[in-house]
Amino acid sequence: MEILIIIVFLILYGILYYLKKKFIPRIIGTYGEYKVSSRLKRLNRKDYIVLNDILLKKNNSTTQIDHIVVCKSGIFVIETKNYKGWIHGHEKSEYWTQTIYKKKNKLFNPIKQNWIHIYALKNILPEHFNLKYFPIIVFSGSGKLRNIRSSVPVIYKRKILNTIRKTNDQNNLSFEQMKNISEAILEKNITSQKENRQHVKRVTRNVSEKKKKRRLKICPKCGNKLINKNGKFGNFYGCINFPKCRYTFNGK
Repeated sequence: MEILIIIVFLILYGILYYLKKKFIPRIIGTYGEYKVSSRLKRLNRKDYIVLNDILLKKNNSTTQIDHIVVCKSGIFVIETKNYKGWIHGHEKSEYWTQTIYKKKNKLFNPIKQNWIHIYALKNILPEHFNLKYFPIIVFSGSGKLRNIRSSVPVIYKRKILNTIRKTNDQNNLSFEQMKNISEAILEKNITSQKENRQHVKRVTRNVSEKKKKRRLKICPKCGNKLINKNGKFGNFYGCINFPKCRYTFNGK
């Protein structure tokens, strides 16, 4: 009987661990994207075309774009984050920091993540080489932005519409061109469930591999050795291949 209880306990623990690590973060992320997409619906359809949750091929991999807004000025490429706590970051850093009381967590720099999305869009829109792209990072959760140093807008969701409308001040595209661009993106959008599952697996595997390399003091970016350094804000690990490779992390 005791063995049976232990087995049941382990099964329940495994289920709860999976929900905490895999399922719940996806729900939180999806809800954050939903809140932003709901705001984007308020944009005038005569002036803006909104696309949500776009999955594109990127070389032998895929990249998922939360929101795209096509307008007369160009394309807004929006990355949504749903976090709590205090968020600190620099646009050139590999990782940003989430602080909840005394606990610190690392998150991949959303600005760099969004530039990957823009490169993917440029690859599928080669004929529009003069097209302007406007990256925006939107935080939709209860998190507070602290010490964010960035030339790219990093904003709360309540500011998203005002930011788009203020920036959309150029007549670079006609509405017909806007429709053609949107249709070209939708044509390349991957909608199969199988591809979506593979995308999630690749992202999870890449994150795991990066963490493993950091533990071994190997640079995830170029494969060279990570060495301990002393900087303005204390000790950190940096790539021995600096300045060619500027990868750093705080060792935590």
